[in-house]
Amino acid sequence: MKMKRFALILSTLLLTACFCSTALAGEPQDRLKVGIDNVIAILSDASLKGPAKRAERQAKLRTVADGFFDWRELSRRAAAEGWKKFTPQQQDDFVTSFSELLQKTYVRKLEKYNNEKVAFLSEQIADNQAFLKTQVAMKDKTIPINYVMIKHDKWMVYDVVVEGVSLVKNYRTQFAKILSKDTPDALIQRIKEKIKSLDAGKNVDDVAS
Repeated sequence: MKMKRFALILSTLLLTACFCSTALAGEPQDRLKVGIDNVIAILSDASLKGPAKRAERQAKLRTVADGFFDWRELSRRAAAEGWKKFTPQQQDDFVTSFSELLQKTYVRKLEKYNNEKVAFLSEQIADNQAFLKTQVAMKDKTIPINYVMIKHDKWMVYDVVVEGVSLVKNYRTQFAKILSKDTPDALIQRIKEKIKSLDAGKNVDDVAS
């Protein structure tokens, strides 16, 4: 699956709860709604609109994302068995680079949001894990998008599943392919190269390509 598909997933995530019913909502959904409300405030702020304010606007959106994405948990699960090959410093560098790649990918798409409607379907909580089901109504179809959250000191998102395909598993396949032939440093460098491509305004394909 190409990265542009997951750009849709990540951008939609930040705008889910603002159109969802909050009836019988539990703590995980409430956590999401706080983030969504903050995102809507940024996108609606007249003082942050226009090309001249793009960098400031995107920085604020990334700050919001940091507030309810567990980037380390997401990165560790995406690296899977490969995580053990990383030194502590490489783990930190991997989390920093991977999270930047994901953030820059979704923030670019987020700004193209066109008032898609989202319906909250269910919320399942078991111990420190939560699974939230939603549906996003696009112009020509409805897309099921689900979110997996974990609670340490607070509820955070660590995976997103669209039409049955997991963000974590998608990247796990890519990273495993790279780590089967190359070092953790080589993987981190590939991610950084993809970030540079995004900064240059280019479309970014899979990390493994």
